[in-house]
Amino acid sequence: MLRVVQGHEIWVIPEASHFHMGTETRCRVFYGHAGRPDGLADLNRLSAWVLKPEGKRLNLAVTAGDNTFHLVKFVPDEDGFWAVTVENDVGAIALKGGLFRQGTRRDFPDAKEVSYYHQYAKTFVQVGHLHEEETAVIPASPVRLGHELELVAVPGPYRLGSELVLEVYYRGQPLPGAEVKANWSLREGKDWAWTRRADSAGKLKITLDQPGHWLFYVRHTDDTLGKEGEYDKVICTATLSFYGVR
Repeated sequence: MLRVVQGHEIWVIPEASHFHMGTETRCRVFYGHAGRPDGLADLNRLSAWVLKPEGKRLNLAVTAGDNTFHLVKFVPDEDGFWAVTVENDVGAIALKGGLFRQGTRRDFPDAKEVSYYHQYAKTFVQVGHLHEEETAVIPASPVRLGHELELVAVPGPYRLGSELVLEVYYRGQPLPGAEVKANWSLREGKDWAWTRRADSAGKLKITLDQPGHWLFYVRHTDDTLGKEGEYDKVICTATLSFYGVR
């Protein structure tokens, strides 16, 4: 849990490029850094839900998978793109004596700082054969789930070589200058492949020039949301993953 301070985050990704109505659909929930799993998030602090193509929200259970991931599962009843999201309510973490400890300022009144961490992860699941080519595309309209911090993909294909437009939102508003990082599954490096800043409207353009599963990440600190006696600031992270760019 305390690895979130060092840059660990959650992400979620489907187990296949597409699924079919009436069959179990599974997504894996990972915890680590830059798309490289490293341990497991605390199952008791995870929650998940899915947004159906017609806009209805369904709560999902997060269950144990193996020693590298947790699972969310559902049985879709319609074709289309289903947005799956997982949240990790890490809670307050205090820095005291050079060490990070789980707890609030009440627990550690003389801590150097206390931050509250909350993480969001999002992916798309395709149900049915929605196009001729066996490559993935984004839904016809932007999907915003209302997270405190959120990466939103502008509609369009995300095939190999395509240009993808991302928007960053914080508390429902564009986040100018947000620092977005990215990596892809076939890359050997252990850290993010690159970092880019959103423009004044919270947007940035990326060319998907490498095959594999893509993962995007953003982090934001808000010093105005401190709660007296509890924590000094809130730190949110958000990830967005795409399965099998090719």
